[in-house]
Amino acid sequence: MLHRESVSEKVEIITLRWPEKRNSLAPEDAREVAKAITDASAAADCVVLTGDGAFCSGGDLRRFAEISASVDHATLRDHVYGDIQAMMRSIEASPVPVIAAVDGAAVGLGLDLALACDMCFVGPDGWLQQGWGRAGLIAGTGGIAFLQRLHPRLIWRMLAEQERLSAERCAELGLAEMGKPTAREAAICRAEQLAAIGRDVLSTYTVLARAQTWPDTAHMRHSAESQARYIGSTQFRELAARILSGQRRPTS
Repeated sequence: MLHRESVSEKVEIITLRWPEKRNSLAPEDAREVAKAITDASAAADCVVLTGDGAFCSGGDLRRFAEISASVDHATLRDHVYGDIQAMMRSIEASPVPVIAAVDGAAVGLGLDLALACDMCFVGPDGWLQQGWGRAGLIAGTGGIAFLQRLHPRLIWRMLAEQERLSAERCAELGLAEMGKPTAREAAICRAEQLAAIGRDVLSTYTVLARAQTWPDTAHMRHSAESQARYIGSTQFRELAARILSGQRRPTS
């Protein structure tokens, strides 16, 4: 489930609350997140996206394994592009800044979601990890492009080493700012500072900034097409089963 609250008239917080699965997201969850971002962006001058415990530990492998075994390629593609990527489209379409506050794990889909935001804070207990490659998948929600815009060529090191990037490491690499005392509090402070500028001027900054760095439609479609092929494979279902049985941690 999601929790949405107003910090003030100008700042809203969206909190992912699926603690039983560490905020891993299935297609239906992603639709809920996308709608919340859209609604909050219409009501506030800044939006903070965070998670209760984990920020987002990735895609819901159990749900995607079920989908993989029961639908065809076109349906898988539509789930990825139509539902999962809807979160990124809601951020792209937001007329106000969206700020990620990472106070736990942001892995795979969670990494993409955090980096898609206009700003990202990582707290003392937060960390980022590529994750997708360990599950035999690609960054299907624009994550390759988001990494490239922040740190060209870093994708290869993250893919190969699967390092858990602490707040200090994220700041060193230029992926995020350190959030103290927590990412949530740092993000709220930044949101209030920006909201004081005024929605009209702030919206223009937001649109122009994203226009220079956002992955284009062709990139997102290619990502969705490729991801659907991998999720639909027997190899993915076998790997997901091993991860879910505890042989490897879920990191997609």
